[in-house]
Amino acid sequence: MTRIQPNPTLADEDWVAPLEPMLPGIGHAPVEILYESDRTRVVRLSLPTRAGSLIVKELFGPRAKARRRHELGIIERLAGVWGVPQLAPLSEFASEYANAIAMEDVAGVSLAESIRSGRMTISELLEFALGLTQVVAALHQQRVVHKDINPANILLSGPGRRPMLIDFDLATTFAEERPGFVHHREIAGTLVYLAPEQTGRTGRTVDRRADLYSLGATLYELAVGQPPFEGDDPLQLIRDHLVRVPTPPVERNPLVPRGLSEIIMRLLEKEPDRRYQCAEGLADDLTLLREFQARGEDATFPLGERDFPMRLSPPSRLIGRESEIEALRRAFEGVSDDQARGVLIAGAPGVGKTVLIDELRPMVTARRGLFVAGKFEQYRRDAMTSAVTQALRALGSLLLAESETELANHRTRILLALGPNASLITAVVPEFALLLGPMPETTPGDSLETEARLRLAVLELLRAVASPTRPVIMVLDDLQWAGPISIRFLDTMLADETLRNVLVVGAYRDTEVDAAHLLSPMLARWERLGAARLRLSLQNLPLADLGILLEEMLRLRPSEAIRLAAVIGDRTGGNPYDTVELVNALRQDGALSLGQEGWGGTKRRFVGSSAGARWWTC
Repeated sequence: MTRIQPNPTLADEDWVAPLEPMLPGIGHAPVEILYESDRTRVVRLSLPTRAGSLIVKELFGPRAKARRRHELGIIERLAGVWGVPQLAPLSEFASEYANAIAMEDVAGVSLAESIRSGRMTISELLEFALGLTQVVAALHQQRVVHKDINPANILLSGPGRRPMLIDFDLATTFAEERPGFVHHREIAGTLVYLAPEQTGRTGRTVDRRADLYSLGATLYELAVGQPPFEGDDPLQLIRDHLVRVPTPPVERNPLVPRGLSEIIMRLLEKEPDRRYQCAEGLADDLTLLREFQARGEDATFPLGERDFPMRLSPPSRLIGRESEIEALRRAFEGVSDDQARGVLIAGAPGVGKTVLIDELRPMVTARRGLFVAGKFEQYRRDAMTSAVTQALRALGSLLLAESETELANHRTRILLALGPNASLITAVVPEFALLLGPMPETTPGDSLETEARLRLAVLELLRAVASPTRPVIMVLDDLQWAGPISIRFLDTMLADETLRNVLVVGAYRDTEVDAAHLLSPMLARWERLGAARLRLSLQNLPLADLGILLEEMLRLRPSEAIRLAAVIGDRTGGNPYDTVELVNALRQDGALSLGQEGWGGTKRRFVGSSAGARWWTC
């Protein structure tokens, strides 16, 4: 077999060219093509040296080698896990399948294909739901999040049609992952089954609960014959996942038990905190429901009685920031009315500045706006890596992902607005070089003059892209580390009264900005000009809000939460981040443990500073 030559203009060390289409029987090994795309081919390979066949997944195209290394690492991590196909050697065809993954053939049919051939009975659905939940629980116990659970990635294997999960190219190990705001075409995963936080429009982190949402969307389709949301408009699908409540399954199919309908609706909660927190808790409820059904009872019961997260995370909703969220919402709504250009948010590290800003994401999505962000770094303050450049690159990426018609319209407007300064933008932002095409070289001039022209070019670019129906929100985080050039760029954007439909949001650590700091005189200037219509100063949480935070994290009674808040607050000062870290340290130290009734203490532990030492009896 020979390889098709790759595009020579693509600079990608991990590029792998696809094999030419294979014919059955090549090399004395019958081949059956099961799936093929521009990035992946899956075949069933029968080898004379072994009794059973193999499933071989070949990866090619951009980043193919890196994608193989990633997926192979995930599958190796899941060695021996029930419900996951296991790796198999492919030594006989190592050269032909150099960038492939070989797995044991479980002789399964995809759930997507099974759905097309007929609906499951309620009894079969309950057995399937419990089996799949147990597979997901096994994945999560190995600290793996699948991130793309849907009928196409589920096999029904063997006589018992036991569920198995396949396709781990998007899977990750547990981490605090917050997806960026990218164009809908670049969202990773299958949009019909995707959790709201995976769209990058909520600012929430993606964890195991995203898998439970996708599992719920799959069960919904099995129960009623259609997924909770569907359609050809990806933006509408995203909005549906963010805000629309699906019709309960029992209302669309009266044969669905009420208990199962309630379980599915809990899985499909928009906020991760309101869903099941772990697959084990879901499996417990499904087991109880199956027992009721076996007795012929269509009973409901309190859900999630034994559903507790293994990892202690803060609630998805912001505690104690209601007034700040409302102020931010008003500032965003004022963008199209020319009532706001800038928002400045100050606060100590860990107080929640970035999390507060993320509350803008769903608002921007609802208005079909463009949300772009950049973050300054303490030891990299040059212009080419600044937050402004990062934000402009993100803007270019969003525009590049649009249709050819939209691209042509953007190109025309931007070129008309920039004129000869277009080459300044394309020299700094590669994405706009792709969008606008080749530009004539500019004659190098005085550095200050070039910088001034570039600042004006950025303004013209934003004017060309932003509109009342599609505002641009540019977030620049960690301003305390911005260099002089970046601060001058920010000043140009905030001080220009002719800039419309653009909201610039800056965040900084006020604990690091003194009178001698570069930012200090600019803050006074922007306040004098009215350039930053909204200035928020975030403080640590008071005792009452800290108690609510702990109450929701640990499912404590209010009185217990306040008592614990008083002790922990002595150590953290009410800083939200430090509080979460200390609570997890207590868990690791054994002062908190997970039991039948949830999180609780196991022993008397010393908590607090050396001065004013206190004891909390758990």
